[in-house]
Amino acid sequence: MMPLAQNIQELSSTFAREGYIVLPGIVSKPKLADLAHKLRSEFARAKEKGELFSGGGTITGHLNCFPGAESRFVYEELEQQGVFDLIRKLSPAAERMPNVGCNMNLPNSSSQNSHVDGYAATPFIIVNVAAVDTDISNGATEIVPGTHTRDYKYWQYALSGKPAIRLKGNVGDVSIRLSSVWHRGMPNKTDAARPMLAFTWENGGSELADPYTAHGGKITFLTNRYGQNLSSRVRERAFATMPALGTGYLFMRSIFQ
Repeated sequence: MMPLAQNIQELSSTFAREGYIVLPGIVSKPKLADLAHKLRSEFARAKEKGELFSGGGTITGHLNCFPGAESRFVYEELEQQGVFDLIRKLSPAAERMPNVGCNMNLPNSSSQNSHVDGYAATPFIIVNVAAVDTDISNGATEIVPGTHTRDYKYWQYALSGKPAIRLKGNVGDVSIRLSSVWHRGMPNKTDAARPMLAFTWENGGSELADPYTAHGGKITFLTNRYGQNLSSRVRERAFATMPALGTGYLFMRSIFQ
């Protein structure tokens, strides 16, 4: 791979056109393999001990996660490789350190409905790092290139006919995308959770001087797009078991918004 500093014009052009770019082999594979093992082991422990919440993504199988202070090496390697210098050129609004997170795509997860993160009017940068080899079988994310160029309502996006791709890759690969690119989490058909690290700059980045001090520096599992109350759990169950119903609901709601 050409050094980022020598390739920044081409990367910036691709990012502006497609809304995403992929940088292969940026982060140490052995260290990521160890981190993935720790994340999976902690999830198994929390589940066995009954410490996980109800709903909040546990039904559809897509959870958020703080990967713990021991994942700091990922940030350090991204910085050393010039990834954050590239981010600041792509988005001057990325002023502070990023919010640090992780997506856990659980075994037997369901497809999410297509969406953007946050609001299309205020897009921000998202950096994902593959903690394990990622392909169709374990739920490689589906994205639709070029959908960041306009503010779609759900029905407009659904009728746009724009082709989707899957972000397959190897452990250590880095993808950079705008939050306003339409995408969705896909089913993990394997028996192992698929962790994917995330660095985000919504509202300019983390409000903490050191984002790795969050949650006491411990691996912590967090809710995703759904709440934990009864109505939210019923809605999540419906979207997981009857995806066509969920798509129809979002389609009709977006027409009248």
